[in-house]
Amino acid sequence: MVREDKRKKGSVKHGKRRGFSGKRWQEIADEFTNDANPRDANPQSLPGVSEVLPTNTTADRESVSTKKLLNSSFEKFESSRGILTREQARKVGLGSARDVEIATGFKIQDATLLSDCISAAAVCSSCRKATSKLKLYQRNSDREGLSESLFLQCSSCEVVTPLPTSNRLGGKGGVSHEVNRRAALASHQFGHAGLTQFCAGMNLPPPVGKDSYNKHLIKIEKAAKTSAEEVMKDAAKRLFEKVMSECPDDIEEDGEDLIAHVSVTVDGTWQKRGHSSKIGVIFVISVATGEILDYEVKSLFCHECKAHNNQDHEGDEFQEWKKAHEPKCEVNHVGSSEEMKAVSAVDIFSRSIATRKLKYTTFVGDGDSSSFGRVKEALDKKFGAAYEIKKEECVGHVQKRLGSGLRRYKNDMKGKKLLDGKSVGGKGRLTDKVIDKMQNYYGKAIRGNKGNLEGMRSSIKAIQHHMIKNDELTLEQQHQYCPKSSDTWCKYWKDKADGTKLYNEDNRLPEVFMKQLDPLFTRLSNDDLLRRCLKGMTQNQNEAANGVLWSKCPKTKFCGARRVRIAVCETVAVFNTGAASKAVIMNLCGVTPGVHAMRALRKQDDTRLKTAAKKVSMKYREKRQKLRAQRKSKGDKMAYQPGGFGLSAKPVDTGKKRKRTPKQTKTNDVNEQPQITFVMPTIEVIGKKRRT
Repeated sequence: MVREDKRKKGSVKHGKRRGFSGKRWQEIADEFTNDANPRDANPQSLPGVSEVLPTNTTADRESVSTKKLLNSSFEKFESSRGILTREQARKVGLGSARDVEIATGFKIQDATLLSDCISAAAVCSSCRKATSKLKLYQRNSDREGLSESLFLQCSSCEVVTPLPTSNRLGGKGGVSHEVNRRAALASHQFGHAGLTQFCAGMNLPPPVGKDSYNKHLIKIEKAAKTSAEEVMKDAAKRLFEKVMSECPDDIEEDGEDLIAHVSVTVDGTWQKRGHSSKIGVIFVISVATGEILDYEVKSLFCHECKAHNNQDHEGDEFQEWKKAHEPKCEVNHVGSSEEMKAVSAVDIFSRSIATRKLKYTTFVGDGDSSSFGRVKEALDKKFGAAYEIKKEECVGHVQKRLGSGLRRYKNDMKGKKLLDGKSVGGKGRLTDKVIDKMQNYYGKAIRGNKGNLEGMRSSIKAIQHHMIKNDELTLEQQHQYCPKSSDTWCKYWKDKADGTKLYNEDNRLPEVFMKQLDPLFTRLSNDDLLRRCLKGMTQNQNEAANGVLWSKCPKTKFCGARRVRIAVCETVAVFNTGAASKAVIMNLCGVTPGVHAMRALRKQDDTRLKTAAKKVSMKYREKRQKLRAQRKSKGDKMAYQPGGFGLSAKPVDTGKKRKRTPKQTKTNDVNEQPQITFVMPTIEVIGKKRRT
């Protein structure tokens, strides 16, 4: 009894060193499992979240990642109906590992060291001779990928004891080895060739062959699709509940079903940069919750079709293969790469009611494709007037239109002179720095006047009159549209309020630009455009999802459609619920995640929360804006010129220099005679050689 008390006391002390605010595992489990709805719980009550959230985080500054991770899939691996024991807590990755514990998981072990250890410590159980030695052997003919067939053999009686390195999935007599399935799960980002190189570098046996590896990928793809679909349905259900509680007027009856009207952002991304990509992906994300609701992957390429392309297409063998291959062909798009986005958007919007019980009535897009027009036509054809949809612009992309327009105007006017006899560019003219400043002002004018159309128009007009001189008006009249508040960006009014002298009239563009740039400002202050910006929506969440996707499937190397789909499904799950979704996929593949995997996934979520909490702070935002401005202003445009450098640090000037003619001095002396110099030419006579 005394020994048991001592063990309890020691375990409690050990628990206090684990960094969970000194709480015991039972207290953590009580707080986590007693919540009726974990999504409504305080983020700081979740294990591992309280230590990464800043204490001054407010509801309006809370990061989107923090809200999403309240829906984490870790609860599927935790005992939600009871108290977590210490062993259960370790299995789901809570807390740190013991200093000494029973070995679990897979190890990278030097076979020589293992053989020497067994030979020195173990005795044959058959002959039990002290002089016998157990030696470690491998049977290469029975090896299956990374699963080796090892055995111990006694040096005296030669009795053999099998030592398998991996279990089979489904127990004894199963098909695949667990280590091979795990290897495929961990390496789908860099493929079979990358896994082979890793094994070679680590002096491991080669992995399974290409065909077996593809079979593993098929299983993984099926599991990833199942997990992603479940995650997206849960996201749609949460969005429906949010609309029901906050905007009940946006709920309509469709027979026996209730349908919610929601706003979504739509954006596409391609596996290859440019407009020649073979694979394209589109995500539809909720504006209200920031979660992915649906996706579509379009492909113009199939590995099997390419392999059979050289066969006789009219032959019986090819026709038989084609008939069997068509249901599983990777090609699911006909047309150009640019059309992938529009076609995918039509497919997603057409099935939203049937699969999600949602109507995507607000389309937030960037306006760089025909997606909205194609979607509107398809919905009118399928549902008629019952499905109305409207367009909202992404503020970030609209902001760039001013910069693009100014750069296009500057490029078109290259080599031409304005009315004042000077070119568009140069010192005191329309430089890149001035263009960036005007673009930022334009974005502030839209974001700072959400819901105020007249305010947007006035703020955009202020940019034109603030940046361009007008000698016919006084300075006060020229800056009449600029904000006059204490936090104004206009230095003229800031000097008036603070009594400083920061304003510099020389930093403005000459008056000649007023008429030149007036059509551009008129077009970008159009009421139809500004009305689509009144809600101040952006596609930043789509850009974030695209970044997560291509970190799992890099653009630098071509990947097949299957690997892209696996990466997309994993992105959906991780983006919506956190890294625990990877453990769900592993379970669906028949693999138990294990202690080390769960601990690593929890660490990924903790890192994500810390990074998100840092990025939403105003201090970080201001620092990021300053760094961006410094990068633009300090960019050395002469640092790279194709073929423009020799052995020096400065580019070689290969331009043609104009020849300078010496100045001729005029003389007024009429009587002065010109000096004439005679030069005798040198003549060399070359005769033919005589033949000898």
